Amino acid sequence: MKTDAVIFDIDGTLTNSIRPITVSWNRHLASLGISYTPLTKEKAASLMGKTMDAWAMAVLPDLPLSEANAIAEVMEQKENEEILTNGTDLYPGVREIFETLSRTYDLFILSNCGKGYIEAVMTHAGIEPYVKGHLCYADTLKDKPENLRLMIQQYDLKHPVYVGDTPHDKACCDTVGVPFIFVSWGFGDVPDAQYRADSMYELPGVIQKL
Repeated sequence: MKTDAVIFDIDGTLTNSIRPITVSWNRHLASLGISYTPLTKEKAASLMGKTMDAWAMAVLPDLPLSEANAIAEVMEQKENEEILTNGTDLYPGVREIFETLSRTYDLFILSNCGKGYIEAVMTHAGIEPYVKGHLCYADTLKDKPENLRLMIQQYDLKHPVYVGDTPHDKACCDTVGVPFIFVSWGFGDVPDAQYRADSMYELPGVIQKL
């Protein structure tokens, strides 16, 4: 099998955005004059990779989900603005390795994040020229397995691999039948992962072995 595409998770794989997310969410929540649960760094870390429904209910547990989601949509815009203005905490080597991998593979990003988040991180990281396409929960309101299947169909990918940092990422790949590469620097632990990278710089070598 010759890998033809590499699909990346974003949070815990390309960036740790806890800082801009907590700053922007808490600033906006405080401005609303309603009861809310402040978003701590620990809470944000536990929510990384989950859908926006989970994020909305974590900070607005007393509101109906529809109302909480409406507010969360605004907070998504606020976090994107924060990232574009003040940046996010990228992991070492992201732009360099995207440039390297793009010479051999088509590169994609697939995440459970909100609308505009992938674009904001790509802009800050300077990796837009290397990314063929991206898809997130907000685009389809579907979880990762469904979106992974959709991305494979849309781009007619024959032998893609997925790079992520959580057990949910691995479970998604197992469901769809896509090889999974675990990156150890993120928010989760996948001790039974067949493939593993301990830095971005190891990824090209790991992918070549698939």
